[in-house]
Amino acid sequence: MKVGLVLLETIDGFDVPECVLADGDVLYVSNIESEPGEYWNDDGRSHISRISADLQKRDLRWLDSSEEFPIHSAKGMCRLGSDLYFTDNTRLLRCDAITGEGLAVVAQGFEKANDLATDGRSVWLSDVAQGKVFCISPDGTQREIQAPAGVNGLTFRGDKMFAVSWDLHDLYELDPSGKKAPVAFGLAEHFTNLDGIETLDDGSFLVSDFKGNQVCHVSADRQRVTKLADVTTPADIGINREQGLLYVPSFLDNKVLVYRIKGSTE
Repeated sequence: MKVGLVLLETIDGFDVPECVLADGDVLYVSNIESEPGEYWNDDGRSHISRISADLQKRDLRWLDSSEEFPIHSAKGMCRLGSDLYFTDNTRLLRCDAITGEGLAVVAQGFEKANDLATDGRSVWLSDVAQGKVFCISPDGTQREIQAPAGVNGLTFRGDKMFAVSWDLHDLYELDPSGKKAPVAFGLAEHFTNLDGIETLDDGSFLVSDFKGNQVCHVSADRQRVTKLADVTTPADIGINREQGLLYVPSFLDNKVLVYRIKGSTE
């Protein structure tokens, strides 16, 4: 399938947006809110925005850091049950996805907790510094599976799990059971530093190349790479499958770009 992107809207007002999570009629945007070189500091300056999918209601500081419960450099997010989960440098946090109440630590002790994904039962967390992926239950129990060095973005399609590597510049299929080693797509020559990954219904992929300043499509047979858009520092992308929309946080431009995903059979 041939895939294209059509820019629909640009949303401003963010402060180093790292991840967009599309959850039904709501968008969540994590804001690191730090200076260059301080994106992994425990500085208690982070916040999360909550925006209606029609973009009419925008609570840019829906969940904010506080002295009572500081939030540090929020990055990857996912929704499991009634809770929003997100990474916080060395911790996995969660809160009520509607009210933001009940902020709590689920797990901690990570080096650089980055992206999150869910299979509907557990939360999966990538630690980009350790090159590890952890499966974490809502009660905090966890196990580790094999992952590539510099593992960053995570996603599921059915029972299959996929990831991208910041350091190795490639896409990988991971084994959720942890028994098999990651399988590389062999496309590293096309990318600089991969950040986010999403899948499309035909089995193909959308990825963001942060330092390559591009969003690309990877064919379902894992052979072809097509640049779809030039974007300054695209971070962890989000997708609304029902509406066919892709959300791309422009990390250094403090914007989120909204694209219509166009597809046609070749």
